[in-house]
Amino acid sequence: MLKDAGKLAEKYGMAIFELADEKNLLDAVKEELAAVNALFAEHPDLQQFVSNPRVPTVAKRDVLRQVFADKVQPFILSFLLLVTDRRREAILPDIIKAYNRFLNERRGLVEARVTTARELAPAEYEALTARLGKRLNRQVVLEKAIDPSIIGGVVVRIGDKLIDGSVVRQLKQLESALMKIDLNKIGVTNGI
Repeated sequence: MLKDAGKLAEKYGMAIFELADEKNLLDAVKEELAAVNALFAEHPDLQQFVSNPRVPTVAKRDVLRQVFADKVQPFILSFLLLVTDRRREAILPDIIKAYNRFLNERRGLVEARVTTARELAPAEYEALTARLGKRLNRQVVLEKAIDPSIIGGVVVRIGDKLIDGSVVRQLKQLESALMKIDLNKIGVTNGI
């Protein structure tokens, strides 16, 4: 992975955001970048080809032109080619996330990544969104993730803040509390 990939993704995300804002195409660019992401997700071989450092840049550019020329606006295609020329293909998904973050910030929205052990019902997601929005006094956009290892409950990450209401965290806290108990004080001895 690239050194300082997060900072680079932010930089490139801001660049495409400013360009889209200048052209008054914020929503159109969001949709087209989502389509780029979806196409790479649907075709992992395409993603591997474009991200492979052994593939010549010229070949990558040709493939990107063939795939995206009629799917995205010319300046977005130029941006994808620039990302390829600078060998930043591996962070393209992070660049797109950064773009969406900037767009949400512009609109006064806050992003929250919600991790649950299983998929929640739509009504449960709506209730969680409303509760977080009330707590933050802002409209919340949820990014959903499933992680069975948390056993139950919910883990919410908003920026650098973490709200961990998972069962696994609660079990670890219980274990820690039990380990601190002096068994001699409560009448338990080794002579059992």
